[in-house]
Amino acid sequence: MDPAKILVVEDDPFLRELYQETLVAEGYHVDTAQDGDEGLNKIKKGGWDLVLLDIILPKLDGLEIMRKIKNEPPDAPNKKIIFLTNLDKDDEIKEALKLGNGYIIKSQITPGDLIREVKVYLDKN
Repeated sequence: MDPAKILVVEDDPFLRELYQETLVAEGYHVDTAQDGDEGLNKIKKGGWDLVLLDIILPKLDGLEIMRKIKNEPPDAPNKKIIFLTNLDKDDEIKEALKLGNGYIIKSQITPGDLIREVKVYLDKN
């Protein structure tokens, strides 16, 4: 079985690298994007088993990305898109849940917790 393809869209270089290294060490195929434009382009190509999408990004935020892909579906479907955030604003959290698959992961998560969360979401497919 091929390893799951995961896209990490995160502007914080430390977190982006931490997520990538953690997921690669578990055997996943991981690509990254550092801002909303790059993330949108990669998401629109599609074919991801899981996209971890930060809500607060330069150029386009995660909510804008979700609105755009709802209006213009990707070339190939993405199985799950999960928001990464440390936001506590109820309005933005509610909108993220409405636009996404109903999943949010706090971005200040330990590597072990990240792997557990990713496995849970991938197992639901």
